[in-house]
Amino acid sequence: MMISERTYRFSYNLWLVILGASLIFRVPATVLLIIFAAYNLFFYKRMKFTAYRVFIILLIASPFLLDLLFFWNNDSLAAGLKHGEKRLALILLPVCLLSQTYRFNTFRVLRYYAWLVTLLVFICLLRFAWIESELFLKYLNGNELWEMGYAFAKSTGNHAPALNMHMAFVVVINFFFIVHRSQNSGMWSLILRILFFVISVILLLYINTRLAIVFAFIGMILVGVYQSKKLFSPQILKKLALGILIFGALGVGFVKLFPYSTQKFSSVTFAHMDKVGRLDELEHPEETVFNGLVTRLSIWKTALQVAQNNPWVGVGSADGKKELIKQYKRTNQQFLAKYEFPAHNQYLDFWIKFGLLGLLVSFLYMGLFLYVGIQTRQVLCIFLFLLFAAANMVDDFLIRFDGIVFSGLWISFFAQNYILDFEHRKRAETL
Repeated sequence: MMISERTYRFSYNLWLVILGASLIFRVPATVLLIIFAAYNLFFYKRMKFTAYRVFIILLIASPFLLDLLFFWNNDSLAAGLKHGEKRLALILLPVCLLSQTYRFNTFRVLRYYAWLVTLLVFICLLRFAWIESELFLKYLNGNELWEMGYAFAKSTGNHAPALNMHMAFVVVINFFFIVHRSQNSGMWSLILRILFFVISVILLLYINTRLAIVFAFIGMILVGVYQSKKLFSPQILKKLALGILIFGALGVGFVKLFPYSTQKFSSVTFAHMDKVGRLDELEHPEETVFNGLVTRLSIWKTALQVAQNNPWVGVGSADGKKELIKQYKRTNQQFLAKYEFPAHNQYLDFWIKFGLLGLLVSFLYMGLFLYVGIQTRQVLCIFLFLLFAAANMVDDFLIRFDGIVFSGLWISFFAQNYILDFEHRKRAETL
């Protein structure tokens, strides 16, 4: 089947928008990922591979390559295969995206991706208010607010921190398009961009995970400062001030409506810090420290013990969590053992599973976002580094479909620009 270059480029950019937005729904995203791979295979003649492209592909695929390299280290090869299959997208996505020979329409893809995600999650919130009206009204009345974001995320088939990681990225993208070339936009276009930004901030606050909210705010400042230095325009600083004012006003309004948020960011987060490793001494740890920092610290302390017991080659991808749970039981931490908490830290998780090489690869993978962002001067890629690296300090997103495909898609997307810039410089040097 022959299609024009223009049609092919349009369809590929559309694929990226749809695939990125679908990641908040696991089953549709899985189906679309398979169809996307088949689409690339159908147009295989348009794919181009060079030694350097393959090198970058292998860097992005490094977590998946760890599964292959340490496959022998799993007690159950079938379980090891299942864990490796989760990260298969980390080879599939860079092969598809980095083999393309034309430059993606970066701004258009990101803008429509952010708008589509905002619209989809907003529809999900309306659906939640309709089908779970009792829960919605309970939260609206200020009752049991600690579960609000998790209940909403669960209604969409998501984990709240994962869903809010997407929303934090979307909030910053929406803000980027308020300040980016906004002086050349019409009034209605600017109003539309502000509207999507406001809705995305409301959704971010409703899901209400601490790290995502903090880093969305940091990302807005990063974008505003970067754009003001890049364009030397006082108008950008005015838009930054407007964005911060909107974010702050919505935040204050949200706290007035849901006062538990102030406790969540203060007393709930830092409660019982003297009980690290001794959570069972609390009368009801489920009610008092389930989402507290002390629980994370207790998990990390135990995870570090497991990693130090097997520092060089780890225990295998399929056995990391099992070894962690065994250590909970050996150290008589019944609360952690009961709920079978994973490492909640991707760096420790990879150290436990793959040894020191796993720890190194986890830093390398996160660092790719920073390297590509700096090389291509793409502030949104640099923000993704901050967001994803920090999120993996308190969670382990490279064991989850949404975290794996989310990171694999966007690092491949930004790295494609880097590849084309690199090849352009090489051609210029040979002339």
